[in-house]
Amino acid sequence: MTKQKMLAAKALGLVAFASVWALASRWVGDYWVPGLGQVAGRMWTELLAGRLFADLAATSQLLLAGTSIGSVCGCAVASMLRLAPRLDMLVQPFITAVMSIPKLGLVPLLVLWFGTGWVPKVMLVALTVLFIVFSLTYAGLATVNARLVMTARVFGASSFQLTRHVVVPSVLPFIFTGLQIALPWAVSAALVAEYLAAKVGIGHGIEEARQLSDSVGVYYGIVLATVLVLLCNGVLAFVRKLAIKVQP
Repeated sequence: MTKQKMLAAKALGLVAFASVWALASRWVGDYWVPGLGQVAGRMWTELLAGRLFADLAATSQLLLAGTSIGSVCGCAVASMLRLAPRLDMLVQPFITAVMSIPKLGLVPLLVLWFGTGWVPKVMLVALTVLFIVFSLTYAGLATVNARLVMTARVFGASSFQLTRHVVVPSVLPFIFTGLQIALPWAVSAALVAEYLAAKVGIGHGIEEARQLSDSVGVYYGIVLATVLVLLCNGVLAFVRKLAIKVQP
């Protein structure tokens, strides 16, 4: 598919989405589905007041911190278990059990342990990302070509060279795939975390609008969260293309 056709398809999709939204607003009423104009007007008002970028920045900081911690920890745990088969056999059942727990269900426990400050919010996002990145990194390490590793060792490659030139290029696509899958869940976790006691952020705005029965404010927050996901996906795709391209 050519670039022009892709752009045309995306434009057609946006037009179809806007049409469905407008029809839904007309059929069920503005309270249940506010019109596009109302939501756009609210976005413009919030932009002029400076709250739009403030909310976007607050949620982005929380998302970046939690995603970074979760990604590093997920990759580290996967690598450690792959290097220690006995430890892997010992802790895998516990990891599987913990992975089955809904991360959003940990909110009351995190609040009980750490209060309603910055720490439980970051931890909730980090835990959401950690297990997804861990699963994909663990699977990626299993796909490393054993013959290629053996050949590199025969030619005298050090552990650092082996990791850099063989393991990392093999696992990197899995890590980025894990981040791509985890990103929407991380945004959802960040919004839920901001419901707790945040004074700024997209999640705080949605919760405040809900308490005031402001459906336009709720939809405005949802649209802003969607924009954040799309922006993060774009940045992630760019970094992935750059990182995989420069691999030797």
